[in-house]
Amino acid sequence: MGIITRVLEEKMNIVKKLEEILEKSSIDKALSDPHSYRKPRPCGITIHTGIGCSYRCSYCYIYDMGFPATVKPYPLNHLEIVYALARNPYVVPGYTLAAYGSVTEPFLNETRDLALEYIESIYRWLRLMSQISTKGLLTAEIIKRIKSAEPNISILITIVTIDRYRDLEPYAPNPIDRIQYAAEASRQGLHISLFIRPIIPTVTDREINNILKIAIENNINNIVLGSLRVTQSIIDRLWIKGIDIDEILRRMPRKPMRKNEQITIESRDLKEKIEKIAQDLGFNIYPSACSANIYSHKSYCNACRYGPCGYRESDVKIYEDDIRDFLEYKGIKVKHIGISEKHIEIVLKYSRKKDIENIKSVIRDIAKREVIIR
Repeated sequence: MGIITRVLEEKMNIVKKLEEILEKSSIDKALSDPHSYRKPRPCGITIHTGIGCSYRCSYCYIYDMGFPATVKPYPLNHLEIVYALARNPYVVPGYTLAAYGSVTEPFLNETRDLALEYIESIYRWLRLMSQISTKGLLTAEIIKRIKSAEPNISILITIVTIDRYRDLEPYAPNPIDRIQYAAEASRQGLHISLFIRPIIPTVTDREINNILKIAIENNINNIVLGSLRVTQSIIDRLWIKGIDIDEILRRMPRKPMRKNEQITIESRDLKEKIEKIAQDLGFNIYPSACSANIYSHKSYCNACRYGPCGYRESDVKIYEDDIRDFLEYKGIKVKHIGISEKHIEIVLKYSRKKDIENIKSVIRDIAKREVIIR
């Protein structure tokens, strides 16, 4: 049995064990939840610990996606979320990346305990390599529980501005406090990165020297950068706060076609500027959030243009027989399989679009290479 088929057999065993524990109502609830069928994003499968966010940051796009400015815990308990993910055809135990904090702050008072339960249970059952992005304060209790739950988790501490945080992040903790609490987490052995996302033109770039100086003084020397995504309402909110929106508009490749459409602004020059300053200060610069996750877990990935990331000795060896065995297991006939350091190319005799998406996702997660199917 090849490595891919073996991992999927393990996944089926996890499902069976959970079905012995859960009530039918919990199973039905989990199967109707998007975590059971949603495709992963480039950073991994996003795991929602709450609905809504009360930080109300002016640049945040979740409010345009229909999320409220109040928060309540996500409606699945810790075993229900595990079961939902275990039934997701795109999730591979031990190999799929997981991301917490994409549409809410995980460490809000209302969601903190559930978020920590999610991290612990998902790692214990599925061993997903996880990252968590937060503006919260990493208290001693949070540090202790994270170290017990997922000691290699990648923690991204979001810092966008220090001077103007009261305008742009009115209900979030003071960014200096975020850094200082994160410094203690780093001393306790957790993998901490400064998450400068989004880079807001005329704000973040003007403050970057001070932001990086404070981080390095607190022994935080990893950094991840990210661009600003805007909608028309975000532009309006930033204008009300006195931000130079002319510079933002100048960097937009086009205007939004729909009211709530998100547009990523051009920020390559700003990233290059920040990277140069960070290099001079001795920062490790990760090209993406998932790259920080790969390094945090001492893994390896060469699946996108940013790669290779991580440690070459951790590369998973995938052979033609592994892939052929998996495709036969799925009942799919194959004409050709080609494997290189960067790509896996598969030519099928016949296929359905649904089959292709699933095959690509599973093989990509395990082999950590780009998968091309023809």
